[in-house]
Amino acid sequence: MGAYFKFKERRIEKALERDSIRGFSAPPAPEPEYDATDRRRAIPAKGLREYWYPLIHEDQVGYKKPVYWRICGEELALFRDDQGKVAAVSDVCPHRGASLSQGDCFYKGTVSCPYHGATFDKHGDCKAFIPEGPDSKMVGNLPIKAYPTQTHRGWVWVWMGDAEPAPIEEDIPPEFLDLKTTSLFHSTTYWNMNWIIAIENQNDSHNGFYVHRNALMQLMSPRMRARTPVGPRSKLIADRALTPMMQNQRYYLDDKGNMPYQLYHEGVGGMWPLHTWRKLVWKLFSPWYRWGVYNKWRLDPKRYPLPSPEEWAGVPGASAWHLPSAIRVNAGVYLFTRYAVPVEENLSRIIYFQHRPMPRTIFGHIAQWIWFHGYFNYWLNYNFSGQDGVVAAPTRYWTKENLAPTDSHMSLLRKLVTERSRDAKRRVAALKAAAAAAIAGGDTLPPKSAAIGSDSVDADLEAAAQEKAEMAPLGVIVHKRPKMV
Repeated sequence: MGAYFKFKERRIEKALERDSIRGFSAPPAPEPEYDATDRRRAIPAKGLREYWYPLIHEDQVGYKKPVYWRICGEELALFRDDQGKVAAVSDVCPHRGASLSQGDCFYKGTVSCPYHGATFDKHGDCKAFIPEGPDSKMVGNLPIKAYPTQTHRGWVWVWMGDAEPAPIEEDIPPEFLDLKTTSLFHSTTYWNMNWIIAIENQNDSHNGFYVHRNALMQLMSPRMRARTPVGPRSKLIADRALTPMMQNQRYYLDDKGNMPYQLYHEGVGGMWPLHTWRKLVWKLFSPWYRWGVYNKWRLDPKRYPLPSPEEWAGVPGASAWHLPSAIRVNAGVYLFTRYAVPVEENLSRIIYFQHRPMPRTIFGHIAQWIWFHGYFNYWLNYNFSGQDGVVAAPTRYWTKENLAPTDSHMSLLRKLVTERSRDAKRRVAALKAAAAAAIAGGDTLPPKSAAIGSDSVDADLEAAAQEKAEMAPLGVIVHKRPKMV
């Protein structure tokens, strides 16, 4: 129902505000040292910090009352600054810990605490301490943590790091900085799982013939990636994105280049899929995809494919992971981006973005709006993608794993997060600085560790960074793919 009615989403957001950290409780225990032999322990449970994240749509923040929001385990109060843009500061008042989001925006560009009237601007500076009057010594001496924000195409992006913000164009899909090429649609929901689990399933071998076998997308067309026991080669781009080359998709093709619909599994003495009735459904929808979806008008070279750089899945059929927590798929006629924004350790805010060619007329805009909100949002984001949320939620991420060859791309994602992310590089720089200071002070350093996240160069990541191969052409036009027999 999330595609049409946001009952679940509103309930979760209200619960987050109601259950915000408060009262006389012990401070959170420091995170334990992770096991150097298990890369998962080096992945930050509440997300990478030195990145820009999609925060909220600006329409959700008014001018009179602040909004409570949670991201990366931190509580924020959102309000409008003196320019009317959405600003973000800590929800915890530095005076005596009250909740700023329960306060008011009495003065333009500020938010006032409901308890003692401490009033802050977008920079986190205390501009007034109302009960003490104009001569209060608290003014200018009571800073609160402020989070840099930028608004692009109606979406507020927030920098969660401690370092100076990186250029935002390194972190967000390029369509947000281009107002002329594409139209934008979005939808938000929540998955009860950690952010890394929410993105690891991309390019899993489960897609298509298993988890999604009864999704409307799969029932209407044979568009799933091929079954294969071989992991894909991967390309690392600018230490920000990881894309599979997909040269492993022809493993089971027969001599004519066709993919058998059913494959025999000797260990269980049976075929998968169990039945062939889905092929009949495909045939029913074949004319629709040939003439309605991938027609000459939609594949006009002036409109197709949509431009996109390689790190954001540059060609039709390509996909990518992009730090801090995005999945990207290039479908040619549209660009799909799914963010898993960390809220808490076991809760992720799933934000779907879809960019389509910019219509030339008002009627085209209306048609796109009806298409997305009346059909496509449910068809792709909730019926198809939502199945990943259902099966991945019970994952026991702390248990011992026995990875398969097809998990190679996912393993590189973990290495990217723990070795090449800005957070990892900042940690290594801090360790080097501490070591240099220790040496300067005459201390003896312990033996060099091979723990995950050290300054050693990972061979797999280095090979992915040097990858020169191009994306194998999978084809987006369904009726021109290898025939399923």
